[in-house]
Amino acid sequence: MELNQRQQQILQRLKQVEGIQIDDLATYFDVTTQTIRRDVNQLCEQGIARRIHGGVSLPALLTNTTYQFRADVEIGIKDKLAKEVANSIPDGSTVMMGIGTTITRIAHYLLHKKSLRIITNNLQVARILEANKFAEVYIAGGLFRSEHQDIVGHSVLTFFAGFEADIAIVSCGSITQSHAVMEHETQEAELSRCILDNARQRWLVADTSKWSRFASVKVRKLHEFERIYTNKKALPSELPIHFIADE
Repeated sequence: MELNQRQQQILQRLKQVEGIQIDDLATYFDVTTQTIRRDVNQLCEQGIARRIHGGVSLPALLTNTTYQFRADVEIGIKDKLAKEVANSIPDGSTVMMGIGTTITRIAHYLLHKKSLRIITNNLQVARILEANKFAEVYIAGGLFRSEHQDIVGHSVLTFFAGFEADIAIVSCGSITQSHAVMEHETQEAELSRCILDNARQRWLVADTSKWSRFASVKVRKLHEFERIYTNKKALPSELPIHFIADE
């Protein structure tokens, strides 16, 4: 179910605090507590929020969240990052694109590009780019995960290994204080490593929220990327940062 604007704003506020009382949300949005409860109940039914005593919080999960939830958080900055990445891709490039909602947004900004060859296991990327008659889209075969809108499995690793791309673009689950790029699951980390290993340029797209999350499987270190697109401030100057301001 598509989230309404108030539900999206509730999720944004839940990212900033551990929990919010229903009465406080009603006051903030200037609506009745019954209206807020309906919004909260729908969020909880989708598994992207959970009820606490008198209020609501994000789910207490260490694993990856659903595609819908990830698509609804940090919408503005994801669009800015996606546009900047897409504008940096030259016409005629062969590009590997991994999983993630920010990667999907990049595809929207590639619709005007010419002579692209896109190699992906991201089903949404393939669906979007079918509208670009100047792009060739190669999609992996394997296990389809509807909750993440991607395709996984050993066959996907073999698929990516059969190409050599100009650019590999991946996102991640989190980034540690020691600047390690992490994923939530082993198979996701393996896929990202395979994509990066089969391209001449390695690009990472990671908004600032990635530094406040937890994931346990290492992909690469930040210094192994040729470009890092982020809105995270105060990173070491030796890293190849392409900083995108929030405003």
